[in-house]
Amino acid sequence: MKKLLGLLVSVLFLNGCDDGKLTVDTINFDDVAANACGEIIYKLNNNEALFVKIPTSENAFANQPTLPNAPTKIEIGGSVIMKYRFYNGKVSSDNICSLPAPISPSATEEWSASAGTIEITTTAVYSAANATTGALKISKYNHHIIIKNLVFAKPDGTNQKYESFNFGDYLTDATTLPLNFDPILVAQCTATPTIYNARNSGIESLVLENADADLIQNTGTVTKSISATTNKLVYRLYNTALPNTLSDYFCGTTPASPTIKEEWIATDGTIEVVNTTAGGFVHTITLKKVTFKKDNSTFYYGDAVIYGVLLTN
Repeated sequence: MKKLLGLLVSVLFLNGCDDGKLTVDTINFDDVAANACGEIIYKLNNNEALFVKIPTSENAFANQPTLPNAPTKIEIGGSVIMKYRFYNGKVSSDNICSLPAPISPSATEEWSASAGTIEITTTAVYSAANATTGALKISKYNHHIIIKNLVFAKPDGTNQKYESFNFGDYLTDATTLPLNFDPILVAQCTATPTIYNARNSGIESLVLENADADLIQNTGTVTKSISATTNKLVYRLYNTALPNTLSDYFCGTTPASPTIKEEWIATDGTIEVVNTTAGGFVHTITLKKVTFKKDNSTFYYGDAVIYGVLLTN
């Protein structure tokens, strides 16, 4: 009986190999991290490679969380391709990303996707909370890729079908927001209800637009809620540097340059102003429990962050 079992195993093994070529029945890259080169997202696993190529015009991996149960959907076909390859040696990124590809190792088997819907669910990945303020910043975006009703055309003329194929996760870096404001740089416009904090030749600003008329007092403590109209708090990141004369930029008609790279608007939180005297009047402005939002992305500014120390006469 043992001899018979051994013979059967040998026959199965021989049928699975053909002059060093492996007959592939299933593919599994669950534990492999995804990388990218250009429009290609790929996974490598020893002698195997799996990749999708999606044109940049599809905006498939935008740093923008998708809504619940509403993934980005892209049909395979035309310039959207997906392939699986088995090589006769350990594969590297050069085999996928370089043109021409290295002579060795060479692909001994290739499956090409003939149909399927790529579904991408994007979520924000946050860095560890700031130990002092509790602030939470977005560090990356995770794009979870599933292909529904996937059909691979195999070289033997048959098809390999998957109702739901888990390609896995692909990470992209979030835009770095410096959020580096000096409290002594806060200033107030004289002709408009605007308070701003920015640096000469800096690339970011934090602006309180349409500030409440009784926010700045001579004495006492004033607390106001942030809203979309009165006390509207806006963070902006610019493509190029701000001018040296900041009052001209923030207190008049906004110039065309610098252009805005990202704009985040506070959706909740409070403004606390402690008003004291020291020769003139000193107004210490603190932002409490502020959350900023841009499209579907949000970040938490912190439990209590000093926005500025404003001096008036």
